[in-house]
Amino acid sequence: MSLTPSDPEGSSGKHYDRVLEFPEARTSLRSAFIKPTGKSYIVADQESAYIVSSLKYRPQTFEDMVGQDHVSRTLRNALKRQRLANGYIFTGPRGVGKTTAARILAKAINCENPQDGNPCNACNHCVEITAGRSMDVFEVDGASTRGIDAIRELREVVKYPPANSNYRVYIIDEVHMLTKEAFNALLKTLEEPPPQVLFIFATTEPQKVPLTILSRCQRYDFRMISTETMVARLKMISKNEGISISDDGLALIARKAAGSLRDSLSLMDQVAAFAKDEASLELVRQVLGVLDTSIYFDILQHIASQAPGNLINQTNLLFSRGISISEFLIGISEHIRNLLVVKVAGIVDFLDVSDTDAKALEEQAGYFEERDLLRMQTIVMDTLRNQRFVSNQNISVELMLLKLAKSTRSLDLDALLSGKPVKTRTVPKPKAVVVPAPVADEEIAPITEVKDLPPADIQQKVEFQTPPIVEPTSHGNETDTKNMQPVDEPVTEEEPITKDPSVPEDVPVIQKVPEDQSMSISLDDLLPKWETFIERLGKVGRSTGAFMSEGTPGEFVEGCLTVIFSTEQKYHMQTLNKNIQAIQDIAADVFGTKMTIKLLEQNGRKPKQRKEDEVLAHPTSQHLLDIFDGEIIDE
Repeated sequence: MSLTPSDPEGSSGKHYDRVLEFPEARTSLRSAFIKPTGKSYIVADQESAYIVSSLKYRPQTFEDMVGQDHVSRTLRNALKRQRLANGYIFTGPRGVGKTTAARILAKAINCENPQDGNPCNACNHCVEITAGRSMDVFEVDGASTRGIDAIRELREVVKYPPANSNYRVYIIDEVHMLTKEAFNALLKTLEEPPPQVLFIFATTEPQKVPLTILSRCQRYDFRMISTETMVARLKMISKNEGISISDDGLALIARKAAGSLRDSLSLMDQVAAFAKDEASLELVRQVLGVLDTSIYFDILQHIASQAPGNLINQTNLLFSRGISISEFLIGISEHIRNLLVVKVAGIVDFLDVSDTDAKALEEQAGYFEERDLLRMQTIVMDTLRNQRFVSNQNISVELMLLKLAKSTRSLDLDALLSGKPVKTRTVPKPKAVVVPAPVADEEIAPITEVKDLPPADIQQKVEFQTPPIVEPTSHGNETDTKNMQPVDEPVTEEEPITKDPSVPEDVPVIQKVPEDQSMSISLDDLLPKWETFIERLGKVGRSTGAFMSEGTPGEFVEGCLTVIFSTEQKYHMQTLNKNIQAIQDIAADVFGTKMTIKLLEQNGRKPKQRKEDEVLAHPTSQHLLDIFDGEIIDE
């Protein structure tokens, strides 16, 4: 066997290109370059070089795995009882130990001196597998080796027995990236593999793996690691490495990692590289770009008090500091989620917050209803989902905040319909946000004072409007007709009353009552039959009955029935005048006396409100329209 220095000068004497002539010498040579260090293994010739914590402290036994006791215990018992399956599939989020567990299992089944189901990490097989140099343990990347040709090659090689180990192990990481054809080619081999062959699959998306593959493997779901477990692990590693980070800083790192131990170790290395002495909580926030929780409390307080000005000022100050908009939205979403948990469950024990924040959450949750928080969470999640589709993310966030601040509070519909008093909560007024260049109050025009003034044309109409002139009758009553005017345009005293141009000339607008008409009937005698009169008009035309129902009987004098309409109902009166003769005939039949009908327009009279309009004008209906951003559609 010969050794050739890999460096040009051969001065280091540590890195070698090995010419493998004898397996025994190869094994002893590899074992000489691996140095056990308790719970981690590092390469001896790289001991002086820096190794990241996620690799240096990678678990090497089932006992070292944290947060996955259900997986490690099951695998250890299977090894001790020799009840190994043909294939295993490890699923779960990133950085929770799937590939690590696969390597430990590969070492345990090939270990020469297993200890209670754990590998000894001292024999040749354990050392080779740890260093990634074993000829019987193959790690395949499913993302790069995903075609059917690679699986066909694997199927041909799998027939051969292991070189110098007990089992030949195939670890396929990100197995969901394999193509459909590759999965089909693997089915038969996976169902009836050759003796002493084991398949271990790892994936973060098990839903993309065909059911035919899942049914042929034992599935182990890896869980997200809790914050407390990660904090304990980070304390142990930081103590060994001489890194000084406060407990609050470690807790913030663990929460930022979101259940991934590997991510937490990478973040801790990042903080340690930035800090000179002890890393405080503020320094950790600065390095990781995490906002203080008090900012989210202030933002929700502005939303609860419906203060959009302070809300926009504060967010613009945050944006000017260069914060990440996605992190900002995620922080708001998590804060609303905490409020919702407190509001629904009434407990804060399982929330990853401090005691001070827990008390503040209980207090702030009282300012919102559950439906308010649900609607707010939906708005925030929609904005976060659509961030990649907008060109200016700041504008979309500002629109979201304005929508949250301007949206009306949810009310109890049952309480409104039953007439019960609606409970309202008093929200304390938040402190005004100081901006770098505040706008003076005198520069803002007092909109509220001008808001209630009528427009100029309305003022002019009120000032110069003359009383309407009504056609005098021989026995007219001035007090009853002083606010009435005919359908046509108002005329002066010198001009006679003219008919509407749309009315045919052969149909008179007003018909005189014969002198011998009976005067014994009054308006009170006609009102009980008014609804019957409207129904009879519906037979002449559907619009005729509907338009007449909008009017109100005013008086009945000398056989003339006056029906009053508002100024907005001119079209109604014009349509009715076209059929005035038929209307008068039906009226004579219904009321039992011959009469003329006069349609008059009265200023200031509101149109008769329909039952549908009353429903739509109800505050509950308007509130539902605001919540669902709806509109009224006439059919």
